[in-house]
Amino acid sequence: MAVLSAAQAKAMMMAVAQAVIENKEFLCEADRNIGDGDHGIGMANGFEAAYNELSSKEFTDVYQVFSTVGRTMIKVMGGASGIIFGLLFYAGAKNMPPKEEITQAEFAEIFNKACLEIKAKGQANLGDKTLIDALVPIVESMQKSAADGVSFPTMLEAAYQAAEQGKEASKNYIAKLGKAKTLGERAIGYPDAGCVSLTVILRAMADWASQNL
Repeated sequence: MAVLSAAQAKAMMMAVAQAVIENKEFLCEADRNIGDGDHGIGMANGFEAAYNELSSKEFTDVYQVFSTVGRTMIKVMGGASGIIFGLLFYAGAKNMPPKEEITQAEFAEIFNKACLEIKAKGQANLGDKTLIDALVPIVESMQKSAADGVSFPTMLEAAYQAAEQGKEASKNYIAKLGKAKTLGERAIGYPDAGCVSLTVILRAMADWASQNL
């Protein structure tokens, strides 16, 4: 299928929310190694609120689905994680004219804009051991898939694989930002928790798409 409708985007993001909630402890464990161990709690709380927001209304605008998720996460989660993961869905959807369905290229652009805004906000680059280490490969993969004209399920599966590679690469880096920065070389060998969250999100998107598109 070459387009994603507002109803499909809503269903997909509700599936993502459920996956994150189910992986709360997994995400906390990932954060305990180089952080304070509460990343999964914040993510689960944010996505639970987003799930409730999505389930309470019908959508005719795809961008409103993503902006609703992002704004809700920023409001509920607070802190750096709330802003970063809220922007992941909000930054690329804000101020966009309403569209009942979007193409692969338009979907990829949501994440490209988000990546640019998150990089600007956090001053993070590839190799800094942040979610950027997985988000940049995700965006590049989506853009290539869109250019190649592949289906949404194929695009999202490839994006998940890119996220996994970015997560694995983050194990090799010394953190330059955030709480993990104080660990220096002791952070080597552990992935960034934000990258781990992106693998959960993209896995859920790919699984939903393979079953529903």
